[in-house]
Amino acid sequence: MRRTTRALAVTTTAALALGLAACSPSGTADGRTPVQQAVPTGGKKPAKPVTLTYQTSFLPEAALREALTAFEKANPGVKVELRVLDESGYHARLPKDLAVDKAADVVGLRIPAMTPEIRDRLRPVADWKDTVSADWLDELDETAIDRTEKAARNGKLYAVPMGSSGGAVMYYNAGLLSELGMSFPKRAADLETIVRRLKRELPDVQPVVFSGEPRRQEELLFTLAGQTDPDLSDELLAGRGKWNGPGMVSALTAYGSLFERGVLARSALKLKGDRPAELFRSGKALFLVDDSRQSTMLSASHRKTGKISVKNVGAGPFPTILPDAEPAVRSTPEVGLAVTRSSKHVAEAAALVEFLTVGDGVSAWAKDLTMVPAREGFRVESSTFATPEGKKGYTAIEELVRDGDSANVPDTVFLERAEGEIILDVAHGRLTARKAADRLQKEWSRGQ
Repeated sequence: MRRTTRALAVTTTAALALGLAACSPSGTADGRTPVQQAVPTGGKKPAKPVTLTYQTSFLPEAALREALTAFEKANPGVKVELRVLDESGYHARLPKDLAVDKAADVVGLRIPAMTPEIRDRLRPVADWKDTVSADWLDELDETAIDRTEKAARNGKLYAVPMGSSGGAVMYYNAGLLSELGMSFPKRAADLETIVRRLKRELPDVQPVVFSGEPRRQEELLFTLAGQTDPDLSDELLAGRGKWNGPGMVSALTAYGSLFERGVLARSALKLKGDRPAELFRSGKALFLVDDSRQSTMLSASHRKTGKISVKNVGAGPFPTILPDAEPAVRSTPEVGLAVTRSSKHVAEAAALVEFLTVGDGVSAWAKDLTMVPAREGFRVESSTFATPEGKKGYTAIEELVRDGDSANVPDTVFLERAEGEIILDVAHGRLTARKAADRLQKEWSRGQ
């Protein structure tokens, strides 16, 4: 991955807006050399005031508004109108808005799910990236850029990734684990020991909770696979491997053994949606298996609004299970920013995208911990975290997400038609790993 760092002077107004100069000797809260946010018209104010519209449904509105206030101060003459829409209907609404030019100058989008459908209404990044500072895309994680480009399916980059998420990872009640005199499990055998002890001593507390929905179980299965074969899911979904090959049989065997040994309870497979997280937040479970977006629980500010009874939440990778395994997650660029073809203020829109992806705007929205920022070398301020365990856990997750070798993007049709049911049959003990792998290969071939 590229590790380049720009060293340009930040404007006084931007520094005042974010309070960065007072936070560290370098002038930024994360210890990074300040980045100048270029006024898009050659360093001068626009001839006339410009109002950009930014439409999205992702990330907390308060964090986005804080970032936009800083952008406006750093770019005199440019104002930003923020439209935050309901996420549940955004996927269906955005293509319609773009089709009649009712969307914004800049739009936020779910990169894997939305890019192919709306790409023709977006300007390729190559057409506008040079209207702002040179080589700024090199400040972004190379893997995130590559996967964002692949999401368009035509070899072009239409959006700039803000950040990535990944799974499966594990959160834990650090206080309760400490009371048991035990540490965070690195291997599945360690987790099994903790589970057995908790069942004896605190039978009212569930050892491990997780969602039994097919998508979450598929994520867990390929997390286990990625611990020894990081490319397996990408190879299978690209049609370059066999679903009944030795790698998949090994992964299914490891996955099924967690339920056979009672490390993961089959009864927990009935949990859906946010119910596992609710049980964990209320102190009714020791561990929660979910994706990195639950890292908001590690935030000090989120504790005030998130109804979290657990005083000290930690996090880490899901324990390794196979010999010679290394911690892993599947990860993918989650949210991207794109400039629309209908925008009349392309240079200003480009400056906004830069500010929110590699500039000082990242510090504002990243505090929510929903995504791992795509900006290389970025670190969230220590004051963001509720506890030292939370900071340590987030750092571990952050590294895994950034280094994730396989994309956390399933073949939705295959998952709903066959894959999800087969995976759950293994979890319930209704299918052996070998038979499940053969069925997966048969169903995959039938759908091609």
